[in-house]
Amino acid sequence: MNVMFKREQACSLLKQGNSPSEIARIMRVRTSDVLYDLWSKIGEGELRRSDIAFSLKRDCRKAIEEVMEKEKTSSPAGIARELQKRGIQCDRFDVRVYLDFRRAPVVLGDMYEIVRNVEVRLHRFLKAVFILEFGEEEWWRNGVPDNIRAECAALREKDPDPTLEPYNYTHLIALREILDRKWAILSQYLPAEVAQNKKELLERLLQLNSIRNNVMHPVRGGQLAEEEFEFVFNLDSELGPLNVSQQSKASQDQEQKERKEQDKPSGPAEQPSTESKAGAPVQLVTKLASLDATKAPPEFAATEQQADGEDFIPSVRTG
Repeated sequence: MNVMFKREQACSLLKQGNSPSEIARIMRVRTSDVLYDLWSKIGEGELRRSDIAFSLKRDCRKAIEEVMEKEKTSSPAGIARELQKRGIQCDRFDVRVYLDFRRAPVVLGDMYEIVRNVEVRLHRFLKAVFILEFGEEEWWRNGVPDNIRAECAALREKDPDPTLEPYNYTHLIALREILDRKWAILSQYLPAEVAQNKKELLERLLQLNSIRNNVMHPVRGGQLAEEEFEFVFNLDSELGPLNVSQQSKASQDQEQKERKEQDKPSGPAEQPSTESKAGAPVQLVTKLASLDATKAPPEFAATEQQADGEDFIPSVRTG
């Protein structure tokens, strides 16, 4: 089997929710080979280390944590045996992989990266939509509310090494407020599933900000539960790349409506009337005679020679 194909297949199976041992069974290869392939995809930037930890089913992860807490052990073999006693099937190799990748430095590092990526994508998304709607010169004034513009300007003024653009001083809560106040415009460009519920998205951004604060300020002692990791991963996935097309959804819908109207079958084509107002037939086409066969009227000629000549073509008569 081609090495590149193997890596792609292993990566795809992991994203579909299969643990490393399940991938090995599906591909009929050694578990160590699967882990090597997954490490390669991490190096290429297509996977995160936490993706491997969370590839184990949730009930299995929860049970591992409970056994570790109760039995005070971190032995993969011992944990696997205890899980089996409880009727939970979890491969010993998967247990070992989970223990390796669940560590705080690993998961928190990935959490920071995901939160950062969501914030950056949202930041770029809002600006791109406003430029499309208002133009390069007016997007800042017409898109961003007054209070946020003033706050950004003040933060930029205090910065000893300021960036060129005040918009770079927005934070996640400010981006949430812009979404809230400019929803009518921005929702047209959001993924359909996300745009269907404004209230839910705004609440999720509040929760994301709380998680962000815990990740960025660990000395405050905030603890992150597994549900919060899943929340961040899901939000990241549902928002997607947030690419802005050159047309708003409303414009696209209007074009589709117009095309449907044009494509509607019409009735019998209306024939031009062949009767005058008085009811008499109107002659629509006159018979054209060849110029060669028609002699010009002599009164149109300037001289008698022209009137008798074969090449004489009369001019338009104006009098």
